[in-house]
Amino acid sequence: MSAENRLLTVLEKIVKLQKSLHQIALKKTDILKADDIEALGQLMKDELKHIKAIEMVNGEREQIQRQLANELLLPPTNITISQLLKSSMLKDKESLRKLQVKLVKQTQSLKEINEFNQQLLQQSLNFVNLNLDLVLGQQESGNYTDNSSNEEEESTSRSLFDSKA
Repeated sequence: MSAENRLLTVLEKIVKLQKSLHQIALKKTDILKADDIEALGQLMKDELKHIKAIEMVNGEREQIQRQLANELLLPPTNITISQLLKSSMLKDKESLRKLQVKLVKQTQSLKEINEFNQQLLQQSLNFVNLNLDLVLGQQESGNYTDNSSNEEEESTSRSLFDSKA
């Protein structure tokens, strides 16, 4: 199999893995909306497996691209698909161009979903912090007293949810 055909095969694998990662990101959005922490943990394990698989296949892609660049008499350093497409010696430019477009669209879509999920996580974190501040704020209000012995005894016997009116 030629380097060009291997590159097309590897790019197709990356597209499939990206689509699968996209589905995971969509599930993550639903899980974040439902506040299901356990499901989120499991989903993040699956997401990590996909990311590692993409990294592994991407390393293979880089290696094949360098080999193809050598065959096409291009400088092998930091070779991109766009640079490969400029070569007149490339046989199947149309397939490579289509895969490039698919990857760009898939990556952009995944980026948008991940940004949305990041916003959901930040809102959840802000909500938790607000609730903690409200609870801790009540506790601290009982500690602002004079150092007289009567008030010290009274403040130590208060529960977390008692407060002065």
